[in-house]
Amino acid sequence: MTTSSNKNEIGRSSSLEEDKPVLCGVNVRAAPVDKLVQLTIESFDEAGELKDDENELPKVLFFIHKWFLASDELASVFVDTYKNLARTSEVCPPNCQHAVHSKLCTRNSYKANICLTLRYWIQMFPVHFDLDKKLCKVLNDFTNFIQNEGYFTLSELIDISRVPSYDWMRIISVRNPSQRSHSKKVSLVFNKLQPDELAEQLTVLEYKALRRITFTDFKSYATKGSIKDNPKLERSIALFNGLSQWVQCMVLSKTTPEERASVIQKFVNVAKKLQQLQNYNTLMAVVGGLSHSALARLAKTNACLPSESQKELMEFTELLSSSNNFSNYRRVINQCTGFRIPILGVHMKDLISLNTAVPDRMDDNLINVRKMTHLAVIFNKLMYLQISSQPLLFDVNVDLVNTLRLSLDMNYTEDEIYELSLAREPRNSLSAPPTPTKPVVFADWVSGITPPDPDMINKHVHDMVEAVFKHYDLDRDGFISSSEFADIAGNFPFIDSFCVLDADQDGMISKAEMKRYFVHANCHALKNSFKHNFHETTYFKPTYCVHCTGLLWGIIKQGWKCKECGISAHKQCKANVVMECRSKSANGTTSGNISSNRTRTTSVGSSNGNEPPLKLKMSQRRKRSRSAKNSQSKDVSPRSSPNIGTQEVNGMLGEYYEDPAILHERLLKAEEVFL
Repeated sequence: MTTSSNKNEIGRSSSLEEDKPVLCGVNVRAAPVDKLVQLTIESFDEAGELKDDENELPKVLFFIHKWFLASDELASVFVDTYKNLARTSEVCPPNCQHAVHSKLCTRNSYKANICLTLRYWIQMFPVHFDLDKKLCKVLNDFTNFIQNEGYFTLSELIDISRVPSYDWMRIISVRNPSQRSHSKKVSLVFNKLQPDELAEQLTVLEYKALRRITFTDFKSYATKGSIKDNPKLERSIALFNGLSQWVQCMVLSKTTPEERASVIQKFVNVAKKLQQLQNYNTLMAVVGGLSHSALARLAKTNACLPSESQKELMEFTELLSSSNNFSNYRRVINQCTGFRIPILGVHMKDLISLNTAVPDRMDDNLINVRKMTHLAVIFNKLMYLQISSQPLLFDVNVDLVNTLRLSLDMNYTEDEIYELSLAREPRNSLSAPPTPTKPVVFADWVSGITPPDPDMINKHVHDMVEAVFKHYDLDRDGFISSSEFADIAGNFPFIDSFCVLDADQDGMISKAEMKRYFVHANCHALKNSFKHNFHETTYFKPTYCVHCTGLLWGIIKQGWKCKECGISAHKQCKANVVMECRSKSANGTTSGNISSNRTRTTSVGSSNGNEPPLKLKMSQRRKRSRSAKNSQSKDVSPRSSPNIGTQEVNGMLGEYYEDPAILHERLLKAEEVFL
């Protein structure tokens, strides 16, 4: 047997002792891989239990080793140690035959310790043995080698055939069938959702996104300083950004200060529940949205907010403040037990700082074990959900999750949100600065994230639309009415009107129409092909807005026309157009036919050349717009009013036709008044 003095001599010659251990049992500052393997093997007794329950070395090595070397390389060191036992200083009693079942054979005991150590690795981190095919090959080859030696009992210790599957971690988003909620009817409408339920389902989204991020994903970001080619981490960050923007948009979608204050109060209650759930990442996104300058500047709105809510919001802002390196948050998260979700941005910055300041290797190419232990402290927080397998403590409402996911995918820029804030409460001498500022709880690392890719958008749109029709298509005819749409639209700030989604203008929205709208609405933020090159234009015949279907009124420069595809829109509507920009030569349109089939329908007249032109069907929205404009025209040109020709069609109230020729003649007469 190797004496203790010999072992200490070996340790001093091959490693550097740690003066102040960061974690219990990690008593070396730097060491080669084989030395760390030896120390880890010797940490276990004959039963495979840790000799010292507080010894963190085995967990640190198996958890953090991938920062320094691949898992199959580490496993190969264990295999080589096993195979080279005959050449080591481990000695057996005199005349030992090294029989397979001999309990007195020191070599057999050490072989057993190696297999027990590997069993600990498999039990603590089974995901390594499912996702890493090279590691699996090393273990399978080692199992066959042990069996050929006759050590069948030892081979069973390292059997990885029963390791559960972690295929769900390989993809960015997936639905877990085991977490489907019961089939009771649930509300998908924001105004009807309870804050607690909203907080729980937002936690589901965060939980699913975070658990898919692997050790390799975090290391890639820390070493490269970029999320390029890191889709799972990028998706988590995009979820954070999307939630913060959605909070702002939901508030700004309300027209009165009282309504906006009510939404803020609701989100404050959501934040309270998130704190109870110990979901600090989502809490930071919500509070970050509420404390953003686009909302903080709304003096009239904040005046309507109850003092209790203002106090609670201030407390959340203080808790998540970046002052003193997030000291308030760190104190709270260190005291948490059980289920918890940390703020990724805070601990990712710790990871980058450590990687920048401390090298991976010391002199003589020794592994920097001190850095390994500090990495373990950070990763214990970052990957708590992955290594603890903590389940959710509440039911998952799959339909609501799908609706929220799509709501958070709607992408807006900070400038767009801030412009809307200025429109809600215009700037005055006491208002906020002219450009948006970052709130105190925002971390820099979440900026610069691109929106989700089109394939993911298509999946989210499909899931959301299916959920909407499941709960709101009561007669199961495959259509949503205008009254049902009013409730659904509450989840999507600034969504277009019912008549825009109703592409065929039949008074109902089909699944295909709703899916097409949301896909295009998201692609508008994703693709340059949905950006139009508008310029102000004077029209010489009646032209209608492609967005709101209203007539472009005026004498000159009535609207804005895209130079590429030829569509026209009001000045206030052009920024909201959701239609792909295609050249006129590509889609077959001409300058004289630029109205969208999406917003107008026509009744085909007789083929007789003496018949009047096609009659244009007017929606209720166009009728209201026309009536308002006509009332203004009466003050300018009283002669234009009698020329308006409308009639009831097919006995259906509310559907009117106006002859374009009559309308054109009336407008020309109106222009003569000014000439």
